[in-house]
Amino acid sequence: MANIYTNNLSVEAVREHIPFINECIYVDNGSTTPVPIPVMEAMNEYFLKYCTNVGRGGYDLAVEATKNFDLAREYASKLLLNCKMEELIFTRNLTQTSNIVAYALENRPLERINGTFDYGKPLVKWEKNDKIVTTIMEHHANFMPWMRLAKNLGIKFNIIEPTPDGILMPEAFSEAVDENTKFVAFQHVSNSMGTIHPIKEIIKAIKEKNPSALVYIDGSQGPGHLPVDVYDLGCDFYGFSGHKGPLGPPGTGGLFAKKDIIMKMAVMELGGGIVSDVTINDWELISDVPSKRFDAGTPNIVGFIGLGRAAKYVAQEIGLQAIKEREHLLTKQLIDGIQNLENIHLYVPEDPDYIGGTVTFNVDGWKCSELSLKLAKDWNILTRAGHHCTIPLMRFLNVLDKYGGHIRVTFHYFNTEEEVDTIIKALKALNKG
Repeated sequence: MANIYTNNLSVEAVREHIPFINECIYVDNGSTTPVPIPVMEAMNEYFLKYCTNVGRGGYDLAVEATKNFDLAREYASKLLLNCKMEELIFTRNLTQTSNIVAYALENRPLERINGTFDYGKPLVKWEKNDKIVTTIMEHHANFMPWMRLAKNLGIKFNIIEPTPDGILMPEAFSEAVDENTKFVAFQHVSNSMGTIHPIKEIIKAIKEKNPSALVYIDGSQGPGHLPVDVYDLGCDFYGFSGHKGPLGPPGTGGLFAKKDIIMKMAVMELGGGIVSDVTINDWELISDVPSKRFDAGTPNIVGFIGLGRAAKYVAQEIGLQAIKEREHLLTKQLIDGIQNLENIHLYVPEDPDYIGGTVTFNVDGWKCSELSLKLAKDWNILTRAGHHCTIPLMRFLNVLDKYGGHIRVTFHYFNTEEEVDTIIKALKALNKG
C-alpha cells in the first residue's frame, strides 16, 4: 500500500475544528464522532455553490456536482479502504450495508442478460447442510441479518466465542469452518471491548479451510481509527459507517465488495440512476461503475461529499497511523490509571497489542447507566453506557443483569492526556469501595 498517510495536524488544531469538544470531555466516539469544520465547509459549499442532482443534468453546475460526488467515492475508497471506487458501494451506515449483503445472499439477480430477461446465477448456491458462521461479539447489525438469513434458508447458524479476555482467534474459525460453510461474518474491532482482532490471520484460516466461503467484515470501528487495506486482508466484503471513525456526517457509510461479486449481487432497491435501459418487458443495469448499481434514486449527495472530505481529513491531514497510535496511548493511560482500583472491573484484552481506542468497565455498586449520568452531570464526561447493541456479548460477560451492560470510553485523535487524567480522577472519587 502506498504511503498516503501524513501527520500534519496537531491535536490542538483538530480541537479547533471541533468547537463543542472544548466544552466537555467527549469520549463517546464509538457511537458517533464529531464532524470537523473543514468537512462542514465542503458540505456547505455544495449547498451554496452547486446544489444540483448528480448523474443527470448536462449543465455546468450538474457536471460539477457529479464530478465532486465521484471524487468523494474515490477519496473514501482509496483513503479509508485502499480499494477501487467501482468496488465501494455508498450506504447510509453499517446496518444498511449488512442488509444489502443479506439480500444479495438470499435473492438471485434479475435483469437483461445476453438479451434475455431472467434470473442470473445466485451469489451463493445454498444447500440443506450449509451454514453461516458469526461470533457472539457482534453488533446486532452484524448478527441479526445473518440469523434471519439462516432461518429463511433453513440452514445452520453457528456462533464462535472469543478468548476469555475478548479476542477472536484464527484457531476458533479453523475449527468452526468446513466445506459446508458458505458465509462468515465478524468484526474488525469490537465496539464493546475495544479488541483489534487479528482479522488477516482469521481470514487466511477461513480460506484455507474453505476457499469458496465468503467473508464479511464489520469495520464500523476500523476506518478513521486505523489504516485498512481490504486487498491485503483478503476479505470479500468490508462495511463501515462514516460517523464512527472517519469524522464524517451521520447517514453515510460504505461497502467494499469485489467487482466480480458486485456484478452477481441482487440489487435491493430499483429506480432511477442505476439503469442503462428499461423497456416494458425488462431492464438492464449499468456496468461501467459496478458500485453505482446500488445508487437508485437521488443519493445523500451532500453527506457523501462530506464523507469524501472527511476521508482526506483523517488520512491525509492527520494520518491514520497517527490516530491509531494516539488512541492506543490514551487507552493505555486510562487502563493503567484505573485497573488497580478496588471494585473496578475492566473488559479489555490483557495483551496491549490487541487493544484499540476503547476501554469498557463497571464499578461495583453502580448500574452502568447511573454511573455514566453521574460522570456527565458532575464531571462533564460524556461516555456511553448499556449493552451497546451487543446483548449476546453482555450475557456472555455476565454483566447485563448485574450492571445493565457496561460503560464505554472511546477515544479519537483529539482527546487529550489531561482529559484522561480527569476521567481517572472522577472514577477514583466515585469508587467508594
